[in-house]
Order: sequence, then structure tokens, then C-alpha cells
Amino acid sequence: MRATQGWHSTPFGRAARFLGSIQLAVPVLVLVASALAWGTYLESTQGAKVSRATVYGSWWFVGLMGLICVSLVFAVITRYPWRRKHVGFITVHAGLIILIIGGFWSLFGRLEGHVTIEEGTASNVLEVDEDVIEVAEFQAGHRHVVATLPAPTRPGTVVVDGMRLEVTAIWKNTASETYVADDGPSAFRAVEVSMTPGATSGDWVGDESRSGGAATLSGLAVRVLADGAGWTPPQTAAPESPGFVFTVGSQRYPLGEVGSEAAPGWRVVSVQRFQKATVAGGQISEGAGPENPAVEVVIGDGAGTTERHTAFQNFPGMVMSRRIEGEGASGATLAYAAARQAREELVIYGPTAAPKVGYVGTDGVGREIASPERFPVEVQAGDRRVTLLRQFTRARVASKIVEAPVAGDRRPAVVLRPEGGGEAIAVAWKDQRPLPVTGRNVLIGYGPRSVELPFTIRLNDFRKMDYPGTAMAMAYESDVVISSAERGEEPFLVHMNSPYEHAPWKVYQSGFVGETVSVLSVMRDPGLGTTYLGSVVLCVGIFLTFFSRSLSWGHPGIPAPAFEKERTHEGDANVAVRPHPDARGAAGEPAGVGS
Repeated sequence: MRATQGWHSTPFGRAARFLGSIQLAVPVLVLVASALAWGTYLESTQGAKVSRATVYGSWWFVGLMGLICVSLVFAVITRYPWRRKHVGFITVHAGLIILIIGGFWSLFGRLEGHVTIEEGTASNVLEVDEDVIEVAEFQAGHRHVVATLPAPTRPGTVVVDGMRLEVTAIWKNTASETYVADDGPSAFRAVEVSMTPGATSGDWVGDESRSGGAATLSGLAVRVLADGAGWTPPQTAAPESPGFVFTVGSQRYPLGEVGSEAAPGWRVVSVQRFQKATVAGGQISEGAGPENPAVEVVIGDGAGTTERHTAFQNFPGMVMSRRIEGEGASGATLAYAAARQAREELVIYGPTAAPKVGYVGTDGVGREIASPERFPVEVQAGDRRVTLLRQFTRARVASKIVEAPVAGDRRPAVVLRPEGGGEAIAVAWKDQRPLPVTGRNVLIGYGPRSVELPFTIRLNDFRKMDYPGTAMAMAYESDVVISSAERGEEPFLVHMNSPYEHAPWKVYQSGFVGETVSVLSVMRDPGLGTTYLGSVVLCVGIFLTFFSRSLSWGHPGIPAPAFEKERTHEGDANVAVRPHPDARGAAGEPAGVGS
């Protein structure tokens, strides 16, 4: 703006004119608008916490808003000496400044979170919607929180209780994954086996004496023997011949001739064999069709009970049996059994320091096939190429968290590594992990910040009403008793749009878990009153600016008579203003003189 007052030409005046000029205000407003757009995008894609940490709570955004306040203040100062017509202008600028102050007061001073209470219990701990990193140390068996800092939102370096930690990653969601560790409390041999050559992971098979036996992988039985256990390769074992077999439970009795044992306490009474069996009317007979070997066998218990059993070679699942006479029952089933081969086995045995690998083929012959000096190693087991990846001597099943796609139940994590190297530690939300620090028993946690409230909330009863015919909640409410030193015990019904107020706190009904757990939202906003005041002042200023000529002449949007237009920004204040020839006051003087 141009100098219109004598003091505008002083060093302070020149600085004031620049700070209150449109040339400064416009670029700052463009930057603020760009920052707000960026913050809105971050909030919609990554959440309010990220947008607050990146934009709204950053030092540069606070600086931009402070610069706007400076511009508003000096825009008013440059109009000095003020007149009545500046009232609307000053009021609007004051309202904007108060709004900005109230907004930042709320941003940095507002406290909001949730209290989750089950019926019959009480709590005064508020979980704030603000994630923190917390370091606790155990001393003499007691846990002490030694440091708390805001949770990082991007990779970098943080300093906690004098320890520098590198934040290597921020996971938006995690999942639990089991794995095998080699730090168990007792000796337990286990080998990781893969049936795919060149694989980097496989299935773990543990000592069969403790794990319940061999594991079968792609038809191959894998046996792991205890540390130092020996193994003698078996000799040739003839496979079982094919034929008709009676089965009772897990016992098998090959079909013999008349008089042979068919089942415990039962013997074969008669055997009739067919080569081209046909069935008609429930009776089996020799036909003229294709080959269809079958047998019909009558067995008896020698006490007056006999049974007839029929089985077919081509149809092993077709079993026919019935009691002929008597009251007994053999419980036997007659079916055709094909020849069985010996089970293929891969055996890891010997001492863990010098393991050996043996193999048993389908012919029942066993032999040693390898003595690996280190893992991983590939061995040939029949027509299979098997990879032995790792061997553990103190194996145990453990779990760890891994990064996972974002899902409905989100559980983020911070991945930390102590400065100077070491293994990275993934700390999931609402979890704690040991931190490797020499000479200290330290735990590091990640989760919501907890705040102790100045009052206690006890939930007496929670009620939920559903929409008729559905399980969808229509309304829910909580009967609570709020206890404080100032007010004593106050019973209150908290429900939708009916919060409890305990200045400066408010308690809202925000949710529930199941049928007996209520979730209450608790808020304290010290900047709320300032924001309301700024809104009122701004509305008053806008009203004065647009509806009161006497308090806002000469300002944008308010036309004024030509002879009343202020010639600020044009010439010196001592230059005489020529009145319009038709503008005369009641005494014949120009109407603008003396205003």
C-alpha cells in the first residue's frame, strides 16, 4: 500500500505496510490453501494421525498461520489513526485472529479418547487417540515407565531415555506368524525339509519320540531321531500278496480254505469262487460276461451262528454280508486288498554334530545315503530330490508379527533397530517387546497414550435396543455413577446426544462391545470457548461490514458516494480532498468535511 500517513514513511511504517499488504497476504494464503489440500488428502488416505503429524501440527504450518495473524494485525495497524468507519474492518480481522488462536489451542490442548467399561466395574483411565512409544524398565521386580514420546509416523531416528533407535519401517497392519526358533528350554532335534529342490523354506519335522511319530511329506515318511540315536537299515520285506481279506478293526485275516480262521472265534464254512460273477435278485452266480472275480464265503462261530460275505475284485467298495442264522456277530468285513508296498522312509539320525541320512525304498531295503557336513543339503530319496534346509538342536515353536495387508481389524506396528546394528524389533500396537540393552531389563511398547481422569466412571447397567427383527443397534445407553472429589457421586444416564458434563470434561456414549461392555468417549477441549468467541466476533464484523455504512465506509463490497470515498493509498494525507459540487451539508459546507 502507498504511504498515506506521515508515520508510514518511517522504518516501522514501511515494515508495517509490507506486513499488512496484499502482496504478502496472497502468497501466504496460497501456501496455506496448498497445505490444507495436502492435509485433507493425507487424512483421507492415511488417517488423521498422519495428517496432524505431517501438516497441521508441524512447525511450518504453525508458522504459516502465525504469519497470517501478523498480516491481519498489521493490516489493521496501517489504518491508524482509526475512525468509526474502520470498526467493521477491525472486527472481522479480530474474529479471524481469535479463530486461529482457538483452533491451535484446541489442536495442541485438546484431549480426547475412550473409556471401555464392563457392567459392574469402574475406570478412571482414558485411552487417548494418540499413539506413543513407551520405555519401561524393571527394577527390583517393579515396572517403571522411564520415557514416553509421540509415536513416529515415518522412518527416521528417535531418542528414548538416552538410547538412539532407528525407525526402519511403519507397518499399517500386521499378522501373527508361527516359526521355529533354536532357543528352546531343552534339547529337541528338528529338521526343516522341503520336497522342492532349491526351496528356501519347508516343513519342520521334530524328534519322533516327542512329536508323535514320522511326518509324511508328498508320500514320503520323514523320521527324525533324537540326538545320538542310531538306526539299523531294515532287510528286504516281502510285500503283502493281493487277495480277499477279512478285516476286524485294524486286524487283517487273509481268506483261506474251508476250516481256516476268518476272524477271532470264526472259521470258514464254505468258499465259492467266481470268475465272471453276476448278481441277480440278491444272488451271485457265474455269468458269461467280462471278467469279474468274486467270492462268496460262509463263516461260523461254532455256536449256531453263520454269516454269508460276498466281495468283488473289481469293485472293492461293494461289500455284501448278512447273517444266515443265530444271534452272534463277527464284526468282520470281506474285501479285495491289492498288494501293498513297503513305506518309503527318509531317516535323519546320529549325533546332531555329525548327522546321517538313511532311506528305505518300496522294496523294504534300507541304506545310508548321506552324511551332510552342513545344511542346506540335497539328498536323493528314490525318485525324489529332497532338500534338508536346517537342523535345530533346541527347537521350539514361537510366533512373530509380520507385515500384512490392511484389513478391518487394523493393528499397526513400528519396526525399530538399536543404533549400531542388531536385529530389528517389530512392536505391534498395544504390545511390548524386550529391548536388547546391556545391563538393563528394558521393555519398549507401542500403543495409545493413557491419561488418568480426575473422576471415576462406574458402569451399573448397559442397555442396547435393536431394530425389530434385526441384530442392528437402534439405540444404546449407559447407567453410570461418576465420582469426583468436588462433586461426590453423581448418577447419570449417558446416551446418544445426552453427554455428561464435568467441566471442562464431557462424557459421550460412543459405542459398545457385546451386551455388557460400554465404550464412552471423553473429551476436554480448552480452545472450544475461544473458537466460539472468534465465530461470534467474526459474524458481528461481517454484519457491520455489509450492513452498516457508518461503520464500514470505503471498504470492499460497500459502495459509498464519490465524495465520501477515502483516498487512502493515493497521495499524502495533507492533500486537500475536493468535494463534489453538488454535495452540500445542511450549513452549506461539503458533507465530507470533518469526517
